[in-house]
Amino acid sequence: MAPPDAPDEPDDADPEAGKLLSLRTRLRLVVAPDEAALRLDHFLAKRCPWRSRTKIEELIQRGQVELADRVARPARKVHAGETIVVHLPRPKREADFAARGEAPELPLLYEDDDLLAVDKPAGIPVHPGGRLLEDTVITRLHRRFGVGAPGFDPERHVTPKLCHRLDLETSGVLLVAKSDAVAAEMNRQLRTREVVKEYLALVHGVVREEEFLVDGPLGDHPSSLVANRRAVVPGGSPSKTGFKVERRFADFTLLRCRLWTGRRHQIRCHLQHAGYPIVGDKLYGLDEGYFLAYYEERLDDAMRARLLLPRQALHAARLVVTHPKSGAPLELTAPLPRDIAELIATLTTTRDR
Repeated sequence: MAPPDAPDEPDDADPEAGKLLSLRTRLRLVVAPDEAALRLDHFLAKRCPWRSRTKIEELIQRGQVELADRVARPARKVHAGETIVVHLPRPKREADFAARGEAPELPLLYEDDDLLAVDKPAGIPVHPGGRLLEDTVITRLHRRFGVGAPGFDPERHVTPKLCHRLDLETSGVLLVAKSDAVAAEMNRQLRTREVVKEYLALVHGVVREEEFLVDGPLGDHPSSLVANRRAVVPGGSPSKTGFKVERRFADFTLLRCRLWTGRRHQIRCHLQHAGYPIVGDKLYGLDEGYFLAYYEERLDDAMRARLLLPRQALHAARLVVTHPKSGAPLELTAPLPRDIAELIATLTTTRDR
C-alpha cells in the first residue's frame, strides 16, 4: 500500500450533523462589470432566473445570502468583482427515489460485538442533515439498538458510530462501530490509509487502458457556480485514485476504483478530470447545470433521460479493515445494486476483461 502523503480530510470520518448542514450547496456569484450598481435582489434574479423574486427576497431575509462587508439587504447595490454567496435551501431529495415505493431495507453485511456493516441503498443519507432528518442510516440503527428495540439489554447498550460516510446517492458497504473506542480505532485506520476501499463506477466513454492512476491534488473549483464543487488544482490536497477496467461497452465502461486517499468527492472528481464522468452524476457529469436543476427541483423528463439513472452510478463494493479486537483482516463486500445492474444489462458489451 502506498505510504500516506498527508492525513485524509476529516469529512471521511463520521461528521457531526452541524457540519453536514454547513456543507449545503452554495452558489458563488462574482459580479461582472456590466452588473455593477444593480440592486442585490435584481442581481440575484438575473443570475438565478429559476427563482421568483419572492423566493429571492426570502433567501435574503433568512440570512442565506452572504456579502463580505455588510448584512445583505434587497436594495443594497452590488459592486463589480465582489463575490456573493447564496446558500440554497435543501431540496426534498427523496422525490428522486419515489419510484422505489417503500423505503428500501438496510441489508446487514456483517455483525459482531464490535462492528457491523450495512449495504447502504442509494437515496438514504448516512446522517441527519437539512430536511433529511428521519430516515437515515444512523437513525435506523439507533432505533434498532435503542430502548424498545427487540432484545434490548440496558447492560449492553450500543450507541452506533459511523466509521466513514458515503454520499447520499452512493450505495454500498458502510462500516459502523458499536463503541467509541472501536470507532476511534477504525477512524485511525482510515486516516492512516490502512484500509482498502474499492468502488465500482459506470462511466461515460470507453477506457482503452486496462489500468490507470489519477494523482491530482483536489481543492475548490476555481470557476464553478457551485461553491462546494471540487477540482484538480495546483496546491490542493494530495489525492490519488487507481482505476481498473471491469467491463467495456459501446459507449461506457465499468471501472473498479481504488482509493489511496479519502478526499470529498474524490472518485467523482478524478473521473471527470480524466474525461470519464460517472453516469447519472449531476455535479461532475455531463453538465453541472443538471445539479442546479436537480437542487431546485427543475429536472425535466428530457434531462432525466439523458442522465440515464436518477443517481450517480457509484457503488462502494469492497472494504478491507483490520479487526480492532482480533487483529485479523476483515473483508466486506456488497453486490452491485439492481438499478446499476439493470442499466448495465441494456448496454452492448464490446470486450470483457
